Formats: sequence, C-alpha cells, structure tokens
Amino acid sequence: MMTYGRYQIIEELGKGSMGIVYKAHDPQIDRLVALKVLRQDRLTSDDFIHRFLKEAKAIGRLSHPHIVTVYDVGEDHGTIYIAMEFLEGRPLNQVMGERRLGLREIIEIGIQAAETLDHAHQKGIVHRDVKPSNILLQTSGQIKITDFGIAHIEDPSASVQTQAGEILGTPAYMSPEQVMSRPVDGRSDLFSLGIILYELATGKRPFGGENLAAIFNSITQEIPSPPVRINPEIPLEFSQIILKCLNKKQEERFQSGKTLAEALKTTLQKMEPVAVETEASKRSKNMFLFIIGIILLLGIGGILSYLYILPKERVPVQNEIIKTGALHVESNPAGAQVFIDGTFKGKAPIKLELSAGKHEVRLTLPNHFDWEAQVDLKENEETPLLIHLFPETDEKP
Repeated sequence: MMTYGRYQIIEELGKGSMGIVYKAHDPQIDRLVALKVLRQDRLTSDDFIHRFLKEAKAIGRLSHPHIVTVYDVGEDHGTIYIAMEFLEGRPLNQVMGERRLGLREIIEIGIQAAETLDHAHQKGIVHRDVKPSNILLQTSGQIKITDFGIAHIEDPSASVQTQAGEILGTPAYMSPEQVMSRPVDGRSDLFSLGIILYELATGKRPFGGENLAAIFNSITQEIPSPPVRINPEIPLEFSQIILKCLNKKQEERFQSGKTLAEALKTTLQKMEPVAVETEASKRSKNMFLFIIGIILLLGIGGILSYLYILPKERVPVQNEIIKTGALHVESNPAGAQVFIDGTFKGKAPIKLELSAGKHEVRLTLPNHFDWEAQVDLKENEETPLLIHLFPETDEKP
C-alpha cells in the first residue's frame, strides 16, 4: 500500500496542474482525508518548499465553515503533501456541466463565497485561484472552498511560464492585475468570483479567446455585455453587482467580500419571486379571514333566527304548558324524507308529536317530485297524512 507520511492511499480523486488529490486514510485517528501531493516538477527550489510549508501552515489556522480544513503538511518521496478535510461534495464545475442552477441558488452560492473570502482576506490570505473546480457544492446547498493560497505560491527563482495551463492562476478566471503580473489583494479574488457568477447567471464566461493571448487581452481590455442582456430573467440589480465585480480598476470594485455579500443579500430580499410569494401569502391570509368572518356571521344569524324568527312555540318560556298534536306521515313509495318547518325529522312512515298550529311539511324522495304543503294540527288530535309521490319521468295527473 502506497503511503505519504502516515497517510495510506485508497484511490485517486483527481489531477491538477499542481498535483494529484487522493482519498487517503489516517490510521492515527482513523479518519478519511483528502491528500494533495504536489508534482515534483513544481518543487523548483528549497526556498519554494520553505515558503510553501510556511503558507500551508498559516492556511491550516483558518477556521471557517466554508473553508476546507487543512489538517497536516509534510514531505515524503521527494515531494510535499497536504492532508485536508475529506468531503462528499462535488466541484461546482461538474454541477454546472450537468444542470442550470436556479437564480436563488446562484446568489446564495455567491453570498457564501464572498463571506468566506472575506474571512480569509482579514487573515491576510488571498486565494489567487478562485474558480468553479475549487468550490465544492454539497447536497445541503452549502459550499466549501479549497486550495486557499496553496496551489499557486510563486517561486522567485523560477522562470516565467507561458504555456496555457501552467500560468499561476487559471487563465479564464484571472483578474487583470494577475494577467499583468501586478500585486494582488482580496479584490482580485472578488473579480474571479464575479466571473463565476457571470457564468452561472448567463451560461457563458465574460472573457474568452482561442488562445492565451486572446484570453488575456479580453480580461484586460474588453467590457463584458451586461448579464441581464444575455439572461433577461435575472434582476437588473444582480447584473450590476456582477459588473461591479468585473471592473478593470480595483478601486471601482467591491472593496471587501463583506460588502459584496451584503449587496447580494439585498438583491435576494428584493427578488420578484419573494415579492410574489409574500403577496400570495397576504391574499391567502385575507381570504382565510374573509371565510372566518362569513362563518361567524352565519353563526350569529342562525342564533338570531332561532331566537326571533322561528315560531315562538319553538322557544318555550319556562313552566309554560305547550299544546301539542300528532302528525302521522306515510308516503307512497315509502321512505321519503320528512321535513317539518325546514327541519329533517326522519323517513316515512313516521309519527311526530308537534306543537298545535300550522306547520310547513315537505317530503322528498330521489327521482320523484317534492311534495310540500301547510298542515294545521289540532290540540290533542292525530292528523294522518298519506302522500303519493310522482316519479320525475311521469307527468302529474
């Protein structure tokens, strides 16, 4: 089994211009790690190794939920390795190749990345290679940024490299100051993040070309088309934020990841889908209150009807003797529903004891015509009522 230091290699996860990343096992504490082993042709001098180890250890002190944790650095087999947190996420470039991300998801990724970069910048660490393959997207929607300042530590004793893919930084995502070999700071990382947001929002990169010289000329000279012109579905405010990130002048960009994150959060709050959702919630709430109001009014109306509208015999005064009579109802066919004064009393044949006086009687039976009449009950007498119901298909005689 191949090892680097105490780390046992399990499988290769990927290759880059600087080295190979392996899935490895740390037997000392029994955990999986991502082990990045640098290519030997990158180790051009002892000064390079010294500076690499120094910076790698500094990055190991970064503690942020969206930064891949560096556990350990060391030397073995004539090269340098870095043991990092092993994650189940997928590189953003792979996700972009499979599906189009939603607008809210894009902005939330931008907010997380901007806040993460701001944390590193405050610690004096500039990433220098912000690109989709260095952003891991987890199933929860959370991101992890890898390779903070590790992959591209310049070696002053090395000659300037000019082949595409060997430049310090990935050409398509480099800032103008990187292209022109000028000093970089955190605003360079925000420029690179702006390129990613542009690509996510429009499906294409803002700068490009057939060769390295064309790409560099595009980055330093060309003004990209506003994202909203390519994708009219994105908010104008979001388009303007992206263009501000891509300003050629460092002083005209967002001056910190914090201010960029705040601008993106404001855009997220103002997004039309949120406004529509809020308006829909208001309509739903108003409709609910309206229905409740109708139910209350009907309830009150029912109580008032019972107390004041229905015949007084139905609300007897205490100790009052109620005069009653009997009503014997039969129907042909049998089984008709019997309603007395609008209240269902049962099915015929049925005998009812009711208050003496006039009552509205109605009989109903499926597929038959309703029968309705007023009956005057005499006190202490039984009134027989035999009703013949006619089928709806027949004509009444």
